[in-house]
Amino acid sequence: MVNNGEYKFNSSNGDINDKDLSHAIKSNLEAVMQASAMDINVYCRDGVVQLTGIVDLLAEKKQAEDIVKSFSVTKKVENNLTIAMDSNITDKHIQKEVMNKLTTGENEAVRGVGVKVDDGVVTLMGRINNLKEVHTAMDMASENRGVKDVVNKIEIDSLGSYTDAAINNKILQELSQTDLSYRDVHRKVSDGVVTLFGYLDNSKEIELAKEIALGVEGVKKVINKLKTRVTK
Repeated sequence: MVNNGEYKFNSSNGDINDKDLSHAIKSNLEAVMQASAMDINVYCRDGVVQLTGIVDLLAEKKQAEDIVKSFSVTKKVENNLTIAMDSNITDKHIQKEVMNKLTTGENEAVRGVGVKVDDGVVTLMGRINNLKEVHTAMDMASENRGVKDVVNKIEIDSLGSYTDAAINNKILQELSQTDLSYRDVHRKVSDGVVTLFGYLDNSKEIELAKEIALGVEGVKKVINKLKTRVTK
């Protein structure tokens, strides 16, 4: 049985019926994204998942892909979701909205991030403390209408200050202070690039583990290969 938190379906020797997988993914998208998932279509073939349809925000397009990737039986995701565009929203409008979100939000660390917009593509610039804050700024930018993509040119102040072993130990320490099955989260750190692999119970736990790794100083990038558990 595949368990992705909100939906379960039977598996036999690891072989998943494409129809059942499509149903499971669609149900999970609707449970997590609610009305935002109404216009998302899911097609599966031999573990390759194709997403089509329309979403309002870049953040929703990315969220849908992350949910699909969290299924242990997903081999590949083809994200062909289209972001709904409003011709009345100009680059100037987008820049103003992104700047407003960054400067008025609760996270003071992102308030000094600079914003440039060209044909709906937002570029973020400046300096920041750690990778988690960079991702926070990128997520905030992607939550605005009219944004097609977000390019990161933010520099991280703490890079180069920590060894891979120190980063690995800090991630383990932070994970152990949560309710996650942290011993099932395996880590590999190479030149500040962290790869997470193993199994957790659902997509929310996977996202939490990723957020913890992103928040550790010295981390340059997080490659998240965590999957949801499969029980038979």
